[in-house]
Amino acid sequence: MSEDSEIDPEMLRREVDQIKDAMGLQERYPSQFRLWLVFGVLVALASAGSQVIYLRDLSGSLHTVVWFGLLGVGWVYQWSSGETDGGWSATGTKPRIGVLWASVFALYFVLVFTFEPAIDEVGSPESDMLLFSLVVGLVGVAYLVVGEALRAYYIRRRDRFAFYVGGAWMLVLAALLPSIEFFHTWGYATFGVVYAAHAVVSYLLLR
Repeated sequence: MSEDSEIDPEMLRREVDQIKDAMGLQERYPSQFRLWLVFGVLVALASAGSQVIYLRDLSGSLHTVVWFGLLGVGWVYQWSSGETDGGWSATGTKPRIGVLWASVFALYFVLVFTFEPAIDEVGSPESDMLLFSLVVGLVGVAYLVVGEALRAYYIRRRDRFAFYVGGAWMLVLAALLPSIEFFHTWGYATFGVVYAAHAVVSYLLLR
């Protein structure tokens, strides 16, 4: 084979990357794509649990137990799926999506241990919802960051757009939760319903 006819590995890599750029999460990471439904259900259940905790005036520490207990099921499913090909959790030049999410929930603990003692002392619906609004806003920022990070994995634009939309409405809701009286009582349920709807619609439109 002549030198001119030899395959250029770098050109081949770019061509493969261009093909991948037209692929969605379902084509590249089927089990990761199903997380839209998995976490849609789990977040709805956790939100319902928090709503019950609030309405029955139970210990605020139960919120953490409910959320991490239920979301832990989703995390176990995510990491046991084995879909790391393509760099979903690989090292190298691409951002590690798992590390991004872990960073978000590490900051969650910082918020809880920093603000919860003061909030428990005040003991008002507004103060409880203030902490929850900070968490919702934090998750919203995480959605925006993950949506942008997926560009490095050559995930198609409309799949990433679902993360952008999710992050945007979470930030809006986070701003409204402490200031609207309805949300002081029903903020947890509202978040759960809207999140589940977003997850189901994203799954149906992107599959």
